[in-house]
Amino acid sequence: MPKLAVAPPTSPGDAIDAHVHLFTLGLMMEMIERPETPQRFKDAAKSGKWGRRDQLQTLPDLTPEECAAWYVERIEAANVAKALIVSVFPESQYTRDFLVAANGHVHALCNVDPRDPGSPALLEREMAAGYRGVKLYPVNRGYNLSDPAFRPLFEKANELKANFIVHYGVTVDPTGDLRNADPIDLSPVARDFPNVTFVIAHFGAGWLDSVLRLAYQCKNVCVDTSGTNNWMDYYVPKMALSDVFERCLTAMGPERVLFGTDSGTTAPYRHWIRYMQQRTIEEMGLSARDVDLIMRGNASRIFRLDEPLLPGGE
Repeated sequence: MPKLAVAPPTSPGDAIDAHVHLFTLGLMMEMIERPETPQRFKDAAKSGKWGRRDQLQTLPDLTPEECAAWYVERIEAANVAKALIVSVFPESQYTRDFLVAANGHVHALCNVDPRDPGSPALLEREMAAGYRGVKLYPVNRGYNLSDPAFRPLFEKANELKANFIVHYGVTVDPTGDLRNADPIDLSPVARDFPNVTFVIAHFGAGWLDSVLRLAYQCKNVCVDTSGTNNWMDYYVPKMALSDVFERCLTAMGPERVLFGTDSGTTAPYRHWIRYMQQRTIEEMGLSARDVDLIMRGNASRIFRLDEPLLPGGE
């Protein structure tokens, strides 16, 4: 298989999808023997299927190199220059090999469990392997980031200049616990680590008001726009996507909003979300500069996606 050429730096007019996923059969098989792997991932490895319980779809059965070529083809077909995978497994050799093969076209955030005393050392290993930051799942995994015991992880992140995407709010994960869903929990962490950027995924996924209050206090808090944002169906008062963008842009400015689709790999890339979101902000009358910040520039800056950090890349 021909090696992918090194990805050139992005420029205004390009798009970076700052929130996508990687699920393949090989990745699941790599994790099946680990005792900490959630049961639904082990079930996926055995069945070759992944998704919601009533919408299971076939996992791609590809080597990391094959998957990288396939992934780049998918995003380029949607006029997306680069993408950022939010990982769900730590120390995945499959993902590391995928990133080397992707050669800068696709990057990834690592996954660590802040409850693990070894998480700072794990973060250091993952960043050295080429990851661009961290994805945390407090609502899915059932912890509060305000726990003082987690401070060593954030101290290490501050040292390594590793920034975060954090999933708060509602989730399709059937094991999620909404007692851990409120982004206000992040307040003491974001306050005490002002040089670390925290991106709240999916506009807070139903906790938009908390996100905006948190962002008022902590200028290092941002949002990503990823997903269907169907949390709006359950939100009071009723809002359209343009209203959500307007509230975030008014409260935070265009420098703190990152475009994403939440596309996975067991279904087609979400072209419609990519174009709907860009059209929404363009129809709001934003300047070309501000559109570019949301669609590309912020992700490139916060997660250093145009810097040649990957070991093994050209």
